[in-house]
Amino acid sequence: MQGEAEDADHARARLPRRHMLRLLLAASLTTLPGVAQAARWRPPREWRLRLYNTATGEDFDDVYCVNGRIVPEAMARIDWLLRDHYCDQCISIDDGLVHRLYELQCRLDGDRPFEVLSGYRTPETNSQLIARGLRAAPKSLHMEGRAIDIRLPGVKAKTLYRAALASGEGGSGWYPRRGFVHVDSGPPRQWVGR
Repeated sequence: MQGEAEDADHARARLPRRHMLRLLLAASLTTLPGVAQAARWRPPREWRLRLYNTATGEDFDDVYCVNGRIVPEAMARIDWLLRDHYCDQCISIDDGLVHRLYELQCRLDGDRPFEVLSGYRTPETNSQLIARGLRAAPKSLHMEGRAIDIRLPGVKAKTLYRAALASGEGGSGWYPRRGFVHVDSGPPRQWVGR
C-alpha cells in the first residue's frame, strides 16, 4: 500500500509531457541565438522561479522542479506565498499554473521576480471583491489555485500579455489601466479589461 502511495506521489510530481515540451521550447527561444544551435541545447536540470508578493512582502527565489520532477517543499512554499493574504488560507496551487509562470519567465527576463498582486482567493474574499466593484469573476479560477495576477518590473504589461498569449494554453487577460496581467491554467482564452 505504501509503495502505491509513493508511486502516486511521484507520478504527480512528474511534469506532464506537454508542459515539458512547452518549457523546453520557451527556454530554447530565450537562450539560443540561432536555429543551428538547437541540436546542442539541453534542458536545464533545475527550474528556478522568482516571485514577490506585493501584499505581504514575501518572496520566492528557488528551484521548484529538478529533472522534470516537482520539488514538494518548494511547491509548499509557493502555495503559502500565493495564499489569500486577507485570511492566511492557502491551497495547493495548480502545477500547470506554476509551469506557465516559469515559461513566461523564460520568454522574458528570468532575473526579475514576478510581482504577485493576487493568487489564491477564498470564495469569501472573491465575493467581497465583487461587492466592492472590483470585477472579480463569480467563478474565478483564483478560488481553485489556478490563476494569478502579476506584473514584471521593467516590462510593460502589454509585453507580458503578449508573452502569455504566445504560450497558447490557459487564459490571459490584460488590464491596461491597472497595469497587470492575469494568467491562469484554465481553457485557452484572452481578453483586455480595464
